[in-house]
Amino acid sequence: MRRWFMMILAAVWLPLAAGTACHGGGAPEIMHERIAVTLEPAAHLLTGECTVTLNPHGATRLPFALHPGATVLHVTVDGQEVPVAFTGGTLTVGFYPGGRERTVRVGIGYRASFNDPLPGRTATTEDPSYGVNGVIAEEGVFLGGGADWYPEAPGVPARRTVEVTAPAGIEAVTAGRRLERGTRGDRSFSVWEEEHPVTSLSLSAGRYVVTERKRGALPLYAYFSPANASLAESYLDASARYITFYEGLFGPYPFEKFAIVENFIPTGYGFPSYTLLGGAVIRLPFIIGTSLPHEIAHNWWGNGVLADYRQGNWSEGIVTYVADYLLEERKSPAAGRDYRFRLLTEYASLVAPATDFPLKEFESRTDPSSRAIGYGKGAMLFHMVRTMIGDDAFFGALRDVCRERMYAAASWNDFTLAFSRRAGKDLSPFVDQWLARTGGPHLSLKDVTSKRDGGKWRVAGTIVQTAPLWQFPVTLCVTAAGKGVRQTVAVSEGRTPFSITVPDRPSRLVLDPDADLFRILSREEIPPAVNTIKGSRGLVAVIADNCAARPETVRLLLESLGQGGATVLRENEVRGPELAGHDLFVCGVPSRKGVLPVIGGEVTVSPQEFVVSGEAYRSAGDALLLVGGHPADRDRVAALFLPLSAAAAEACVTKITHYGKYGYLVFSGGQNRRKGVLPAGGGGTEINF
Repeated sequence: MRRWFMMILAAVWLPLAAGTACHGGGAPEIMHERIAVTLEPAAHLLTGECTVTLNPHGATRLPFALHPGATVLHVTVDGQEVPVAFTGGTLTVGFYPGGRERTVRVGIGYRASFNDPLPGRTATTEDPSYGVNGVIAEEGVFLGGGADWYPEAPGVPARRTVEVTAPAGIEAVTAGRRLERGTRGDRSFSVWEEEHPVTSLSLSAGRYVVTERKRGALPLYAYFSPANASLAESYLDASARYITFYEGLFGPYPFEKFAIVENFIPTGYGFPSYTLLGGAVIRLPFIIGTSLPHEIAHNWWGNGVLADYRQGNWSEGIVTYVADYLLEERKSPAAGRDYRFRLLTEYASLVAPATDFPLKEFESRTDPSSRAIGYGKGAMLFHMVRTMIGDDAFFGALRDVCRERMYAAASWNDFTLAFSRRAGKDLSPFVDQWLARTGGPHLSLKDVTSKRDGGKWRVAGTIVQTAPLWQFPVTLCVTAAGKGVRQTVAVSEGRTPFSITVPDRPSRLVLDPDADLFRILSREEIPPAVNTIKGSRGLVAVIADNCAARPETVRLLLESLGQGGATVLRENEVRGPELAGHDLFVCGVPSRKGVLPVIGGEVTVSPQEFVVSGEAYRSAGDALLLVGGHPADRDRVAALFLPLSAAAAEACVTKITHYGKYGYLVFSGGQNRRKGVLPAGGGGTEINF
């Protein structure tokens, strides 16, 4: 996930660092910041002392961001207490007159309460913070960079030290190297130091079991609850492997440690030198192969090399590509192709013209549509560049960016320049169109012929691109006698002719067979899936008379799918016109044939049971979610939700949204037992001779 506090830093503090708010001179140079805090979970209280050593460079006062509800206990400048102004979360400290190159030491004592309400049962996870910025409680401590839990001056200090004291048994973690850790009487303590501070600090604490080891000189830690402590070794093993893998691609690991830290809310954060994963998330068996490498890669991209938000947040696109995607590609070419095609289907299913925006405007995910743009389209742009210039140039350029921009901000332009240098040609015309424009090309094959040409066969036709036009290379593949013949065609016009000669009678022609090009899939190319419902514009939900789910459960499911505003009708309220031009969501098995979704032959349903690939499910804990054809409109889809009891519906209702790429799901007792993808129609990019 994107480090949301970095956006706050860029939007609020970078202008101050330029000197606009440091009256009487330029931007101060913060040489060292020492933060000492004491946590009192039972009282939700933090008491802190922050000491900042700086060169004011002629400035006479300096603003610090601090939680607006904090109480300022004292402020000193060079040991002398001074009056201050503290309004609206800004603490302004004035300096005594002096030379431009003198060193000033500012000390701030304060206390503040942090007790954001913890999330209950959530319908959607598109807000990765769950609305929690700062909480100090018996369940645990999470203080995000946006919680203003310590006085933060404009800019980033050259060096930063943090000391955390808490009741004995509570372990704390933040960025940097762990210098000390121990217990004095009834208090635990730890001291952390950053060699290269890059962003606002976050802090976590809890009653952890600490497991540690070293990968060479690099300390690796797992801060897990006793319930999850047995998983620590497997997480540390995987962390060492991923760090070694990414060092080979990008260069040295940029921070002083790596830690996996358990959170008491189901987050998936990546911070400089550690990741914060919810306890329930840690227990999921696939997280070690998905979320963990994603957050480790963020230590290079997003936390090491920072995103320059003036040109958009590229970090989620590149991390999706080098973590989520690249690990699939390493399994097999087919797995890589499937992942790329999944990105295209998510964009086509989830992004509507009204919700689309240019990639250079992406900052963070706020809904499925923004995620499909910033993560998916961003990853595909990196893939297209890699396909054009080759692995050596692509990964060489990424190493160049790491070497040149580590601990500093980089923009899309910096990547384009690095790719162009390695490729030996200017790639900016190609890259800029994907950054500055919404959408992508709509393509189809027209007027395709297959004719014998001497002892060979010639396949000819036209690639049709609807306006607005894009410029790109695309691959065509003709299959003849079981072998594929490929040809790359440069497309820039509305109609681009092609001709491919093959040695035998052709059987099939496919445009972009490996899903290497970012393009807008047609409805026929998209397999019906949960994401199709999530991206529906104008959904109507029908509750059949035998629907076992409670009405509030159906509403929660719709909300989790981003369809909380859907029209909901009882089966006896459906007259027919209400369904025209709408995708459908049906709970239960309606008695009227014109309402029942079109279901493939592998699945049969009745109010009391359903059968999937010959296996019958009739237990009260079983539930089916299937996306099939619309009963009356070929251009629309319909979903069937068939829980065999209210409890079965309740157990799986908030989980379905996480299986967006699948066309059918079977749950038993809330656990997913089967899942699959239904075939698509093919569309106009595939010709069978």
